[in-house]
Amino acid sequence: MEIRKLNQLKVSNPYLRLGTDVSDLEKSIKTVGLIAPLVISEKNLILAGGRRYQALLNLGHTEAPVMVITQDELARELISIDENLVRKDLNQEEMEGHLRRAKEIYQALTPVEEEISTPDSETDSDDQQESSKVKKEVLPAAKFLQMVSDKTGLSPKQIHQAISRDELAAPEVKNARRKGELSITQTNEIVKLKKEDQSRVVDHLKHRPVREIKQFIKLAKTRGVDQAIQETPETPHAREFLEIEASLKKLKKQLKQLEMEGIELEDLPANSQALLKDIARLLPTEFSHQTQENEQTSAYQQ
Repeated sequence: MEIRKLNQLKVSNPYLRLGTDVSDLEKSIKTVGLIAPLVISEKNLILAGGRRYQALLNLGHTEAPVMVITQDELARELISIDENLVRKDLNQEEMEGHLRRAKEIYQALTPVEEEISTPDSETDSDDQQESSKVKKEVLPAAKFLQMVSDKTGLSPKQIHQAISRDELAAPEVKNARRKGELSITQTNEIVKLKKEDQSRVVDHLKHRPVREIKQFIKLAKTRGVDQAIQETPETPHAREFLEIEASLKKLKKQLKQLEMEGIELEDLPANSQALLKDIARLLPTEFSHQTQENEQTSAYQQ
């Protein structure tokens, strides 16, 4: 542990998250002091502790305790990623990218082969057992997943899926994720295509529900992307339709629940009754009749 002047430290590490709100951290430092030192390289580059560094500057501190890391470049990068992974303000796309890179570094730093003893029988001699040892490739995936799970609270399955999404997704898909135009479930389906095909179809699919995307992917794999696009034309106002459908499904579920509890529509607050009447008035008469006929037909078939 050493003490270094803050103006000597470098913040060019791309993993540092500067410019965020550190007011709570400032209060903590005022109350109990700096609990964890900044982690820096031998060349004064901050590897972990960017927010602590920012809070100290804001409070007028000129120096801070630091821990100097002398490990190689990959190990230093892993330290920076490690701190970011436990942060709560990373978006999904950033988290997935960090997890993928952490896995790459971990596998680069960890041997991927180990000797596995496979004797033919319990009575084999030591020489026979030694000669029966075989080389088996063992990727450190399980150990890595458990290690990250312990730090982040995510399950190993969630971490594996997140890494897979980042590895398989085309840049255009990642960009749509970053903008909030694709959900995780939509992305899980789209990345089943080759990256070049993902780039072609992401705008065509990003406003569609998952069930339609699944159908599209199935069609694209059997008949080609061009045919799939041709057979699934753009639907105007698709996002609005999805929002209306979700709201109506939720309303229907809530009304059924109230009905099971013996609550009738006339028992609802006056404002709720007025809204329901307004919705009913907005529906064309022929639409209402057609809906009733469809429900009756469905009930009969069941």
